[in-house]
Amino acid sequence: MADCKQLDEQYESYALGAIDPADRGQLEEHLARGCPTCTAGVARARALVANLSYLAPDVEPPAALRRKVIDAVRGSSAPAQARPQPRRAWIPTWAWAAAAALVLFAVYTTWQTRRFEREAAVLEGRELREQERSRALESEAARYQQALQIVAATSTKKMQLAPAKLAMPTVTAYWNATLGLVVSGGMMPEMPAGRTLQLWVVPRQGSPISAAIFRPDTMGQVLLVMPPQSALITAKALAISEEPAGGSPQPTSTPEWVGPVG
Repeated sequence: MADCKQLDEQYESYALGAIDPADRGQLEEHLARGCPTCTAGVARARALVANLSYLAPDVEPPAALRRKVIDAVRGSSAPAQARPQPRRAWIPTWAWAAAAALVLFAVYTTWQTRRFEREAAVLEGRELREQERSRALESEAARYQQALQIVAATSTKKMQLAPAKLAMPTVTAYWNATLGLVVSGGMMPEMPAGRTLQLWVVPRQGSPISAAIFRPDTMGQVLLVMPPQSALITAKALAISEEPAGGSPQPTSTPEWVGPVG
């Protein structure tokens, strides 16, 4: 069913009786339901079209024709005595026709302008969405390139984070003191609503340090790319736990994955 915004440009055509049958049916369905927007719009359009009737001139018969009619009624064949006729301002019929045509043109132009504005808005919205999609793809490509650079570097250390449950997949981490940290995994379990995964750097002494909050994508994939973590220099392990959405200052559950920093 068409909404009021789509039908808005049909009000004038409906009032003029020049609307397509399909559009007429949709608009009349709105009117039958008492739609306040369409009812008010059609009323305004009808008022505008009704005003065209006031452009029609008052018809005043020529003086000679009027005398002949009067003489015929009186049954006299003699020309009636010329009577002085009051003079009144007279505007040529073509002028009234031109004025009516201008009003109709104005109505049509308004309708066309509104239709073009809507089409332009749709195109603009589509262009903005394409620009956002392009930026997202560029950002994703840059993230993958950075991850490949870290993984391929000769000084990068590879770490395996073993799962606490046998059914869970292994998570792999790549750490380069200069380039950064990459954490990747596949076939990750779906996260419940209101829950998230949190990466911790476990130091040799002291409490775990939060490094990232993340969720697997719809395909169960995880790819974290982070800047160098100074805490990893003296860390003994990396751990991942399930936490409430937004993360926790400290782990609130037993880590699901743990791996030594070697």
